Amino acid sequence: MFNKKYFLSLLILAISMVFMSPFSYALIEHGEMKIFAVSGPDSAMEATLNIDIHQGTGKVLANIDSLVGNTTQESQKYAVNAIDLVIGNTKTKYDYIFEINSGAYSIDGPSAGAAMALLMVSMFKDRNIANDISMTGTISQEGYIGDVGGIYLKARKASEVGIKLFMIPAGNRIQVVTIDGNVQKIDLIDYSYKNWGMKIVEVQNLTDVLGYVSKNIDEINISSVPIIKPEMFTPGKLEYSIALNPMKNITDSFVMVAEDKLATAKDNLNKSTLIKDQSIQENILSITEGAETAINEAKVYSSNNYLYSAANNSFIAIVNVTIVSEILNNPSMLSESSTVLDEKIKALEEKIKLTENRSTLCSLERLEWCIGARQRLTWAQQKLEVLKAGNTNEALTRVSDYSYAVGWVEISNDFLDVGITESKYKFIESSAFKDEAQQRIIDIENKLMISPPETSNDPDLMRRLSAAKINYEKGWYVTSMYDSATTMGILITKDESVKSFEEVAFQTKFDNINSRLRSIKELNSENHVWSKMYLDHALYFYKSAQYFAATDAAKSKGDMQTSNSIINMAKGILEVEDKVLAYYNNADNSSIEVIVVDTNKITKITSQEETTDSNDANQQKVYVYEKEKSSSNNTLLYVIIAGLFIIIIVTAIEVERFKRKDSKIFVQKQIAHLDEMLLEGKVSAFTYKEMRNKHLEELKKIKEKENKKDTQKIDLKVKKEHLIVFKEIKDKKQDTKDKRHISLKKGL
Repeated sequence: MFNKKYFLSLLILAISMVFMSPFSYALIEHGEMKIFAVSGPDSAMEATLNIDIHQGTGKVLANIDSLVGNTTQESQKYAVNAIDLVIGNTKTKYDYIFEINSGAYSIDGPSAGAAMALLMVSMFKDRNIANDISMTGTISQEGYIGDVGGIYLKARKASEVGIKLFMIPAGNRIQVVTIDGNVQKIDLIDYSYKNWGMKIVEVQNLTDVLGYVSKNIDEINISSVPIIKPEMFTPGKLEYSIALNPMKNITDSFVMVAEDKLATAKDNLNKSTLIKDQSIQENILSITEGAETAINEAKVYSSNNYLYSAANNSFIAIVNVTIVSEILNNPSMLSESSTVLDEKIKALEEKIKLTENRSTLCSLERLEWCIGARQRLTWAQQKLEVLKAGNTNEALTRVSDYSYAVGWVEISNDFLDVGITESKYKFIESSAFKDEAQQRIIDIENKLMISPPETSNDPDLMRRLSAAKINYEKGWYVTSMYDSATTMGILITKDESVKSFEEVAFQTKFDNINSRLRSIKELNSENHVWSKMYLDHALYFYKSAQYFAATDAAKSKGDMQTSNSIINMAKGILEVEDKVLAYYNNADNSSIEVIVVDTNKITKITSQEETTDSNDANQQKVYVYEKEKSSSNNTLLYVIIAGLFIIIIVTAIEVERFKRKDSKIFVQKQIAHLDEMLLEGKVSAFTYKEMRNKHLEELKKIKEKENKKDTQKIDLKVKKEHLIVFKEIKDKKQDTKDKRHISLKKGL
């Protein structure tokens, strides 16, 4: 029998379940809100963000009315991921179309990320954003709001077009700005309300954003808005390995140097009247404040023995203070053609050469410190080459590049101070690792080709990959492998973030490397310097993630992912260290031969007296140099060295010849692969065009070099032919002359 009451109960229950599901929202398919972007040194412009959401499969698209840069595209994806955390099951169920109408030809930058996330949340919750609300800030995949530039200019423009509530990233209410020609610090929240009548609030994550949006703007009391300073996690003391003892001394020295430099820079800044450009003044003040923050954090890290974390922060502080000091001491460094900067670049180039020569003195037992020194020396060389090429038009960027290069050279020498001892055995990069070093670079390049286009825009990743290549070309194969290991670690992290972060997989990975490198045996070992350093750095973020888990889920997730990224690099370095240390440091194993190359003689020694079979298939050879000794009879050695030098030169020429041929083929293959990716929809038309033009330009340069060589060959051939003809004519003339002479003699 049909029970009407029972049927109605079931119907109500079913309807309730539908409305309780993540898709119960009456989705608004089209949403828009005002956003703002910096358009000049002292101006900002208004733009309109449009988003369309439809049932689909998770595509994230950009309207092609304007060219959308890679950082904006990345922000769109991050915003979609953040919304998936807030709403649930939205990432792959819908397609998202983004459009920013601004009247600009091209659009790029991450500062609209938070606005994108806010607008999408409101669309899924069927709530229109009021047209007098806006915000600026980046967005992380976990919904964390990040810093952006030009906040004062954006806020001022927002007030001019009628915005009543403007949200900014936490920690940015104090701004260094120029008002009526005077550079000054202001509390932007107070200033905005008193002078523009617009309310500004700080937000840390999407939860904060949604809380303010749900309020009546009139009810928000500006005087009670708290000053939000992102909380800094203070961990307990860490027991570190004895392998890192030298780093403790270096770190403490870094912090002291940074503090001294900062105090001097502040004093000079207060006295200086040389810098007239207001935007430069603002930047200098901001850079100085950033350095002070970095030093304070470095002190916390150092006091608790998180050595790499402390060294990293103090290094950033030193670089920032160097930028300020260089500009205050020589304002002409900011000019397009600066004699001071040119001279400093020449001096830096010479210092890099001297440091590179010094790195050949590294002791075998401290080889890891030498590798670290060489890595940073190559990073300095990269900056130097950029400066020498003159491709950077931004004056402040040039000074920044110079300051980073100087900083890396200084650190390189600090590491060499540790790596150079009185030991007669010197570390020499072995060609035994040549093939593996090259293969690691190839593996990275192959992985990059199938990665999202924005991956190749990661400056840290590309710097490390470029360094790996430079080190390989130098014959620093071991150092190249270290850079490749960290590059691959970054690539793996990016792949994991695309697929979505799996905390269980990370925990397993973390536990494995932590249990190995923080065992009692390893804590008392002087090996695995860099993997231990990275692990301790990752450990800080791991503990921070646990600390914030209950109070700030977004920050906790972000710290966990940062820890994962560093763990991936540590894991890669550990694998390389195991191979390198096994090769160089096992001279006490009877299956290892050590060849000591001396300037007097070449001798072969084994770790045990002639107990090994020299024909043993498992036998390895480790080559090291002994310290130079005086000798009166070095003729044979000089002959050997000269012969080796000739062989190296000939080999280098042949390698270069084949490398150029292969590079042409490689670029052609890249273009073909790019065409395939476009047809398969794996790259956007804009990215395809950018990358294809880049490859075509490379191909053009290769062909120009080939044509130049061909022309030179033809010219040489013509010259030879002319010489042959000239000789034939000369010979004929001489022959005629001789015959005439003979005839005359006969006549006489």
